[in-house]
Amino acid sequence: MRIIPSEISNNTRSQAERSVFTALKAIPDDESVALHSVHLPRHHRKRVGEIDFVVIMPDILLFIEVKGGQVQQRDGKWYYGPPGREDGPKESPFAQANGGMHEFDREIGTLIGDLRDHGVPSGYLVITPDVDIPRTTEFEPEQYLSATAYDGGRGLAQGIERATRFWSTRNRWARTPVSAALRKRMLEAVRPDFDLVPNLHSRLTHLEATFERLTNEQLARLDDLETHPRLTWTGGAGTGKTFLAAEAARRKSAAGSVLFTCASTTLATHLRRVLSDRAITVLPFERLDEVGHRTFDHLIVDEAQDLMTLDHLDVLENLVSGGLDMGRWVFMLDQNNQVLTPDAYDPEAWDYLSKLGTPYGPLRRNCRNTVQIVKQVRRYTGADPGVASAGEGEPVRFTDVKDPQGEAVALDAYVDKLVRDGVSLRDITVLSASGKWETSSARLSQRAAKIERFVDVVGTDRTKHRLTWSSVSDFKGHENRVVCLIDLEAEQLKGRLDTLYVAWTRARAQLWIACRPDTRRTLKDLGVAVLAREEGLR
Repeated sequence: MRIIPSEISNNTRSQAERSVFTALKAIPDDESVALHSVHLPRHHRKRVGEIDFVVIMPDILLFIEVKGGQVQQRDGKWYYGPPGREDGPKESPFAQANGGMHEFDREIGTLIGDLRDHGVPSGYLVITPDVDIPRTTEFEPEQYLSATAYDGGRGLAQGIERATRFWSTRNRWARTPVSAALRKRMLEAVRPDFDLVPNLHSRLTHLEATFERLTNEQLARLDDLETHPRLTWTGGAGTGKTFLAAEAARRKSAAGSVLFTCASTTLATHLRRVLSDRAITVLPFERLDEVGHRTFDHLIVDEAQDLMTLDHLDVLENLVSGGLDMGRWVFMLDQNNQVLTPDAYDPEAWDYLSKLGTPYGPLRRNCRNTVQIVKQVRRYTGADPGVASAGEGEPVRFTDVKDPQGEAVALDAYVDKLVRDGVSLRDITVLSASGKWETSSARLSQRAAKIERFVDVVGTDRTKHRLTWSSVSDFKGHENRVVCLIDLEAEQLKGRLDTLYVAWTRARAQLWIACRPDTRRTLKDLGVAVLAREEGLR
């Protein structure tokens, strides 16, 4: 049976749930899908409810409640946990399963319509893998799978079949089998609400929790982690590659040691805080010698276009069990690098690697940038950042300046406007195309003394309400709501469009660009060249 997510999270401490997870996956059933840890954000009696497993089958929608360890009932009240440290009193597992089932029916009904109207039967099954609960009037035998019947997971399929027959007679409105199209609609309605993963920025700064929803395209990639041992994922900036790479590392860490690497030191520092599991080692490529002669069960490489040479691949070859030809790995690659910096990209290395793994991509949904930002990136660089799905935003602002002093004045004026509009200074990053703080126009800003250097605060708990300043290269792989690009000279745009591409795609909502006289003319020439190139390809 297919199960989502395909690998159980390290956050799941319950050995009973882990056992059921493994047993469900072992059931030979190509039509059914099991979802683990489904959240109910609007449970009528709890702040947040949770169902251990929801199984979408052709014959029934089955809810599974798992209770591991000791289960006790005293004076009509239920207690869970070892003697002397019981947790309770609580409602019975049967009441929990029943409540979760009805809340789920209500939640999904608001998305696809009432399940009864669709003829979808539902029911629940309580499993206690470690104990046998004596029969009571609170449940029927078909609603319960004891430790004896469960038999370490070997009796799960039979228990599900028995529960399905039982509930089918009590759902008089049932019209089975439920069509594959309707089951797909149910799955798509549930997935965004159960597979929520904390935003990387919120993990780092410990802000009030915000969450990003994985698109179905991205979820499909994660679901196939187990079936394809070697994957090459391609996609433009903003398509969620780093986000997916981090989640892939978490899932793989449940099945062995993981090495996560990339070229950027600041990105590795950031992700070291995010990927705190002991089974995951995060290091920038330049520090891989620190692992010595150790090999890892899994290798995850983010921003792999920066490491796409045969020499770099030789280093990685020795760090994963089985090498690159037989090992388990994921390489995340931005294919636009071939257009923007062809001299730094070895096509022979990519050809060698791509033949060893299963190609996925390109990822098409740009989850970071607004429509306006994506349009400008295409217009001036010719690169393809994907289809913007972050929605409409503010127009990209090009501000003409004469010199560094004028640039600092214009920057201050724009930041002042943002602050008046309620934007926090921490949500604004100033990117320097030169990458040199000593000569940056930001030093002439009225806020210069209060600007934080990004390399000094990344990976720390320093979250003051201050602007951050960074070189473009150090901010690669990162993002912020507002990005202001300064220190951009015309010479920097000749033959190296990667600075423009990386800088512009760091902005989630608003992008401001200071244009010195020669820079404005060069940008115009770039736009004309892109149009001419596109016309030539038609």
